[in-house]
Formats: sequence, structure tokens, C-alpha cells
Amino acid sequence: MKSLARATLIAFACAMLASAAGAQSQGPNAPGTIANDATVGTLPWTLLANAAVSDNMYTQVAPGGMPSQYLKVTNFGFAVPPAAVIDGITVSVERRSAAGLISDFSARIVKGGVIGATEKAIAGTWATTDTVVNYGGNTDLWGESWTAADINSSAFGFVLSATDNVDVAAVDAISITVTYSLCGDNQIGLSEDCDDGNTANGDCCSSTCQFDAMGTACLNDGNPCNGNETCDGAGNCESVVGPPPGCRTSAKGLLLYKDNLTNSKDKLVWKWIKGQATSFAELGVPTGTTVYTLCLYAGTAALGDVTIASGSNWAVLGANKGYKYKDKTGSSDGVTKAILKANLSDKSKALVKGKGEGLPDLTTPFATPVTVQLHNSSNNVCFTNTLTNVKKNIVGQFKAKAP
Repeated sequence: MKSLARATLIAFACAMLASAAGAQSQGPNAPGTIANDATVGTLPWTLLANAAVSDNMYTQVAPGGMPSQYLKVTNFGFAVPPAAVIDGITVSVERRSAAGLISDFSARIVKGGVIGATEKAIAGTWATTDTVVNYGGNTDLWGESWTAADINSSAFGFVLSATDNVDVAAVDAISITVTYSLCGDNQIGLSEDCDDGNTANGDCCSSTCQFDAMGTACLNDGNPCNGNETCDGAGNCESVVGPPPGCRTSAKGLLLYKDNLTNSKDKLVWKWIKGQATSFAELGVPTGTTVYTLCLYAGTAALGDVTIASGSNWAVLGANKGYKYKDKTGSSDGVTKAILKANLSDKSKALVKGKGEGLPDLTTPFATPVTVQLHNSSNNVCFTNTLTNVKKNIVGQFKAKAP
């Protein structure tokens, strides 16, 4: 097999291993600059340009029983994305020795033009036929911390020194492949716990694609009835069991629910009367983008919910006293009417009425106590009451008051 074909197959295998792990890679890239470095050894390499391409033309040195100078290759022309996290560096050297007596004296990475401290020399002698040998790997950082800028720098590279017992070292080609993770690409890279396709915080997979700690507050799934959700430490946002705490209460309340065999006759009425002080601003802007959701609970179990869309069915009451919703068609989960009244003297008010097929079919009788909460999508202000004064709780009908 020709040297170029062999090197290509090996590079392909490395790329496939990186891909299987969910990482991305660039390379194998060839060096743009090849030079001798006298940091170690005395004898320089000759025909330096031959180390750039696998073509059976060789960069050579006859160390004469001593270490050679470093063969220094840099300027690999990488363009790793700035936000990438470097996972590993693989240096591939296609090499041979005339009599099988050559061995590595030193093999090290070069960062910013400085030769690294981590030694990667491979034990044993070089083969007498062209052989591609890999130094490092797709999870090997060579004892360094890396940024994309370090990799993309023209001063990034590799050095190799050979030694022998009277032989000739020949290098046909040197290339580098860099493996990296890119947070937000929807692939879980080698350095990532998770990757949900974005770099946002608050969804249990952080902006750096690491799991948020257990108990960290997280963005909910769009349903406020699940409450203030928290991360489970494994990338998932968990719902709070039962009615979320912290909602404003009222002195009086009512819930009436009827589930008729004819769905067009279903009915829902909820009232929140003499509620805690609430300003007009705290009601959000339902005429704009604020969505309201009514959540019903039986004990700690969710019964169901209805959502009232924002938009033109809402209107401002008086001089910013509140909002009123009206929709005879019940296009938002069967809701036909809603009222929100602000008051700073514990006389706030909320009302939701609905009927017809759009209402949820809830299983009656309900387990008690029954709690109802009204949440809006603009802030954490919500309204609640627990209906303990049960008037009727039978199949198809529930009615209760508070107190």
C-alpha cells in the first residue's frame, strides 16, 4: 500500500473515532513551516520541505549515536471556531529507519512557539518500512490547556528528535488532527456533559454544555402549572409536585366545574375575590404578549389547566384598573370571559369563565382539597385559593367555596 493511501486511511480512522464520540475535528493538516531547532542534539535534519507531504521523499538525519536536533513543524493553518473547547491533539508521523536502529529521543508539542514539557516519545525502534505512528490522541491535551487561538496560531506545532546506533532516520510526512467540542452544535463532545443545541443558561445544560447542579432553578417547559422547576443534576428540568408556593391569596373564592356527557354543556367558573394587593403593572400586558394559565390541583396532583391567549380579545378596564377578556367562541381552551382587577388595598379580583367543548375533561369527583392558581407568563405573580368549603363533589360536578 502506498504511503499516502496508508496515511489517509489512518487519518480517516481517527476522524471516525472522534465522530463516534460526538466531537468535531479538523485535520490532518500539514505544516507550513519546517525548521531545525537546536534545543536538543547537534546534527540537523536535511531536506526539510520533504516532511510536509507523503510522497516517498524524506527529511533525514543520521544522528551518529547522539540525539538529533529537533525537527520543528509549525504553521498548520487551523481555523478552529473561537468558542470551541479543545479535546485532543493527534500528531501523525510517517517515518522509517534504514536499518531499524532509530528510536525516538523526544517528541513534544509546541504551543505559542514554546516547546512543551510533556514527553511523548514512543519506546522501541522505528520500522524499516514507511509506518504512520500517532502521538497523543483525540482526548490527549499534552499536559497543556488550549484555546482555539492557540491551535490556530502559526506558532502551534510539534518537535521530534531521533537517536540511533549508527542509522539514518527518515520522515516522509507529519500532520496534526485537532479534536474539539463546540457547545451549542447539538452534539455531545468529549469535554461536554450535554449539548442541547444552544448556549443558553437556565435549561439544566449550561452555556458551556455542562450539567447544572441538582436543585438549580431552570426554565420550565412552558406550563406554569408545573411550578418552579429545578435541575436534577443530569440535564433534566424537574417539576415541583403540587401547587407552587408563593402565589397571592384571597379572602373569598369559588370554583364550579361541570362535565356533561354533552361536551357543549361543560362549564367552568373560578373566582378570586378580595385578593392581596396587586398593581396594574403586575398583571402583565395580556393585550400584548402576556399569556394566562389557570391550573387546578386535587391535593398535590394536577387536575388540568386552561390557557388564555394574549391579544385582541383582551381590553384595558377604565384608567388602568385591570383587564377584561371576552371571546364567545371559547377559542382559548373554552374560556369565554376573564377579568383581572388591580387594587392596592387587598381588594384585587380575578375571574375566569368557560364553557363548551374546549374545556378540559376532568375526572370527577375530585380528591380534596382542591386548589386553583392563575399564572401569567410575564412575571412570577400568581393568584391562588384553596376551596375547602365543598358544596358538591359528585360524578360530573364539583362546587366549592373559600372560605
